Amino acid sequence: MYQGKLYSLTVKELPSNKDAQRMIDEKIQKASAYDRYSFKVAADKYVSAKSNVLSPSTIRGYKSIIRNIPDDFKRMHIGDIDTFALQKLINRYSSDHSAKSTHNLSGFVCSVLGMFRPNVKFQLTLPQKPHKTNYTPSHDDVVRLLNESKDTEFYAALYLAALSCRVSEICAVTMDDLNGDELTINKALVRADKGFVLKETPKTDASNRTITLPHELVEWIQNKGYIYRLYPLQIDKYLRRTLPKLGIPFFSPHKLRHFFASYSHDLGYSDAMIQSLGGWSTDLVMKRIYRHSMNEKEAKQSIKADFTF
Repeated sequence: MYQGKLYSLTVKELPSNKDAQRMIDEKIQKASAYDRYSFKVAADKYVSAKSNVLSPSTIRGYKSIIRNIPDDFKRMHIGDIDTFALQKLINRYSSDHSAKSTHNLSGFVCSVLGMFRPNVKFQLTLPQKPHKTNYTPSHDDVVRLLNESKDTEFYAALYLAALSCRVSEICAVTMDDLNGDELTINKALVRADKGFVLKETPKTDASNRTITLPHELVEWIQNKGYIYRLYPLQIDKYLRRTLPKLGIPFFSPHKLRHFFASYSHDLGYSDAMIQSLGGWSTDLVMKRIYRHSMNEKEAKQSIKADFTF
């Protein structure tokens, strides 16, 4: 304990008193130097240190958070940032940002401070995230959507999404990845600081996979000579235009991947098979997806029987 702050050292063997004092002095001197960093300097160093292990989209998100933090907080020395200062930032940030964005801010700031002040803990109060009831499309919804999109550039993209592909994977595949009716998924197009970049490795090792395409989709791709040549956000925009015309509640492109998990389960596919086909690294998220969909369907059917008066 030095000037009200706790420092810790880990050693492989018991040092002499002289060596222990030297290590303690070096630790305090180094920590004191870190304390004089402004938060902006510390945040930039944190992002730089993580740049080779995190995805470009995650790094882009971190830089966006830094830009949106008020200048007076970015100028603060990290040694002067306490729970009160951080709670004040959160209160201020949450006034014009969503609860999710505020949680992301808090996590990032605490991670930055944790890199340079690992022994400091903060007791914070964060806004409650609203519960979202996102709509997962039914088989009938998907059929109607694909029929509607068949004469557009979005048909193959939406079909692949319903076959478990992520939007980043769809935007990265090319005709070279198609061999007969087999499509190899081994890369992703992700958003970075300056536009989109092709990431040669997908989200997880499990994402490397080969999927078999239905004949009608292969025929469409071969006739067109491409799979998808627009940007990721244009798929979302197409759904926002098209779903209301079809009388289908809005859902994001990623919800087609959720459809794949729940519909495959309804068809009797094993969990291991669904996990492999969809490229999930674990079955936790996959099971949560189809169990939520299944429970909702069962509840709606029960209401018909149980609440008939």
